[in-house]
Amino acid sequence: MSETTASKQRALREDLIPLLVLALVRLALHLLFDTRYGFHRDELQVLDDARHLDWGYVPYPPLTPFLGWIELHLFGTSLAGFRFFAALAQCAAMVLAGLIARELGGRRFAQVVAAVATACMPFSLIMSSMLMYSSLDLLWWVAVAYFALRLVNSGNPRYWLALGLVFGLGLMTRYTIAVCAAGLFAGVLATPLRRQGLKTWPWLGALLALLILAPNLVWQWRHDFI
Repeated sequence: MSETTASKQRALREDLIPLLVLALVRLALHLLFDTRYGFHRDELQVLDDARHLDWGYVPYPPLTPFLGWIELHLFGTSLAGFRFFAALAQCAAMVLAGLIARELGGRRFAQVVAAVATACMPFSLIMSSMLMYSSLDLLWWVAVAYFALRLVNSGNPRYWLALGLVFGLGLMTRYTIAVCAAGLFAGVLATPLRRQGLKTWPWLGALLALLILAPNLVWQWRHDFI
């Protein structure tokens, strides 16, 4: 490992520390206070679907009920336990927001402000306090923005695989992330990134996303795309 690479990794670790501390503090607060007000009506649907796992459902893809199934087996019907992955997803989104600020040239103060601003958004506060299909949605959109920036800034085509993974998980959470994919596709066509379309990595990323979504596509096919 070169000295330059080692110093970059050390700087990244140093910048990550305050972001991770903020995320852990937020997660602890959610575990403490997400025990209030009872189940939201949409959570009750996720709770019921988590007890009847399948590769698809009428209102959404299967990832959220699967996470609910894990939470049921770990925590039972505890409110805070059933909302754990929702809170964790929003905490991860705020860390990625700080890293996006870093990719755009922001120093540590800007990174912390970006993370705190993301954590304080009403949407983020609501979605971290209940488990529903939109609870993880913000995380995937923020992750797409981060990996797209890393792709541009680093020039490393392997980030197409990271994007494929995120889009695959996003599609297994909520189909509307296809809008984000269309926007990214338009951005690629409008910039020098379009030259990477002649290489293998973007297509491998698309294939990875399709493979992750494939079980749900089969379910949709068998149920007449309900």
